[in-house]
Amino acid sequence: MTSPVPLARWWREPWWARLTLLGIVVAATVLMTWNLSKGGDFSFYEAAARSMSESWHAMLFGAFDPASTITLDKLSGFAVPQALAIDLFGMSTSSVALPQVVEGIVTILACAVVGLRWGGRGMGLVAAAAAASTPIFVSMFGHPMEDGLLTMALAVALVWWQRATLTGRWWPLLVAGLFIGVGFQAKMMSAWFVLPGLVVATALATVGARRAWGRATVLIASAVTASVAWMAVVSLVPPTARPFVDGSTNDDVFAMVFGYNGLDRLIPDAVAGAVGSHPSGEGLQGLMNAVIAAAHGSAHAAAAHATAAALESYSPTKLIEMPLVTQIGWLYPAALAAIAFGIIRWWPRRAGAADPVIGPDRAHRALFIALVLWTATSATVLSAARVPHTAYVAALGVPLALLTAFAWGEAVRWRSAPRLGARLAAPVLLAAQGGWWTYLSIQGRMPLILVTAAVIVWAAGLTLTLAALARPQRTSERAPGRRVFPAMLALAMLCGPIAFSSQVVDAARDGDGGDAYVGVRTSSPQADEVFHASPPTPWGGTPGLNAAMSQLVAQARKDGGGTDGGPLFVSDSWAVSGQVIAATGQSVLTDGGYSGDAVVFRERDLRDMIAQGHHLFVVTSPPRSPDPVRALVKDDHCRSEGTWDLTAPKEGGEMDGVTGVTLYSCS
Repeated sequence: MTSPVPLARWWREPWWARLTLLGIVVAATVLMTWNLSKGGDFSFYEAAARSMSESWHAMLFGAFDPASTITLDKLSGFAVPQALAIDLFGMSTSSVALPQVVEGIVTILACAVVGLRWGGRGMGLVAAAAAASTPIFVSMFGHPMEDGLLTMALAVALVWWQRATLTGRWWPLLVAGLFIGVGFQAKMMSAWFVLPGLVVATALATVGARRAWGRATVLIASAVTASVAWMAVVSLVPPTARPFVDGSTNDDVFAMVFGYNGLDRLIPDAVAGAVGSHPSGEGLQGLMNAVIAAAHGSAHAAAAHATAAALESYSPTKLIEMPLVTQIGWLYPAALAAIAFGIIRWWPRRAGAADPVIGPDRAHRALFIALVLWTATSATVLSAARVPHTAYVAALGVPLALLTAFAWGEAVRWRSAPRLGARLAAPVLLAAQGGWWTYLSIQGRMPLILVTAAVIVWAAGLTLTLAALARPQRTSERAPGRRVFPAMLALAMLCGPIAFSSQVVDAARDGDGGDAYVGVRTSSPQADEVFHASPPTPWGGTPGLNAAMSQLVAQARKDGGGTDGGPLFVSDSWAVSGQVIAATGQSVLTDGGYSGDAVVFRERDLRDMIAQGHHLFVVTSPPRSPDPVRALVKDDHCRSEGTWDLTAPKEGGEMDGVTGVTLYSCS
């Protein structure tokens, strides 16, 4: 085992270090909350958060609707903080997004703690600043989405795992596994990206094979148990006492998690009982279809565009291409340098020799290995799989921030090395960063004013590092510039992502709850959109209904819907019910789930509802198949109460391809 060492803590650090960390957190919070009341969540998940705030039963099972007839199409842990915020502050865009801001702050502080215990206060501050300036983090933590809780949970898990390696104790491994389980509740198998690295590093950090694998087993068991605990509870509850599990055809939560949201995205129908929502457009089959279409040529522009999109989403180099690279890739050179520095520092000098790394340095080496494997695992999976949303790349954010801090620490340490090659580490790193940032700035259409500011800081840092080569480094604690060089190097290493992330003060460049993104999107028709700071709107934003949906709800209420605690109506599409639930909090029953293929109701179930007095049904156009609601309203005992067109801009038809709705009253 590693020898226990006193754990570094931020409240024991000098006042200026604590004040600097506070400044980093405050600056990040300002960016994350600048447009907090704008760009709310995707209506499907926003409705679920509203539903869970209305009913503890809905919260327990992660239901989409207040009546708890169907769950979300994924685990609902991410929506629990949102539902609690709605309970505390009322329904608004800001209250739904506020938990993600807190998760962002915790992530930054977790990186600061890991960096502090890895290489001192300087590395802690650089790690915090790197995390706070990562573009995908700045946008993601300012909007309601599941990736925020996942990122926070894994960052906190790393804090506890590091504590276990530094102290040699077992119980922090259990806590680390617990937080990996929390991440699993937020985004399922994505939380396991960190496990290979932590397991290998746990074994390497521990002296003695039996003890090493024992500790690794404890970590795995804790993480897996915490991950599947809620799923096991749901499976034990009788189906009649809980909502139907969306994403499955047989009401099976394991099929939803490991099939619909897991293996089926790569290999269609790999897990029995999962909704086959990806048979042709996703997975390996989708890629093969795209390749075949490209090989034979296509006479239709739409088909050609779909083929190109499919090929792009599966590109093995997508992480260094637009649109993903500008959201996560600013620190790639620093991370690569960190890997090289770590290999130089810890690579065994003689084959077969006993491991010379002992004490705290053994734990530090283990952390380095864990971060490298975490990065490699995430990058491999993201490169091989389809990435439907930009926020998926947030999986790389924490390890990249910490590796950047390590690269900074080694560059500062090598400044006083006797060999010129070692002293060149800092200027070479900055030169590589500058060249890479030039490419990213052009690709991301970064505003000139921000580019200019970044170039000035970067050039000053490069000049200082080059000047430092010309004179010997003083080692005295009171030497002038002892802190200037590290501080300037840190600013020069991070000024690029800081400048790029600052674009979020422009509401048009801040992304939204459907897709976090900083800057001008590649699909934007206006290549030269003017950058300007929007007025800060940290609080407000109430989900509303467009004119057509307002008329539908009014007609349903006029016809007796929603009285005596009953549902307002039954719909065959979440695109209709999601808007109504989010805006009103009223119960709207929904068939089909998110994919449209989950069999929630059968026609006889709907006829039983009519017998119980629930007589209003809404069907959408175009029709889907099978559709028990549409089959029911074809009956002679149902009459149309009105039809509303949703094809006009901002009438809601852009969601799920719905072009119109018709309200029926059945008897």
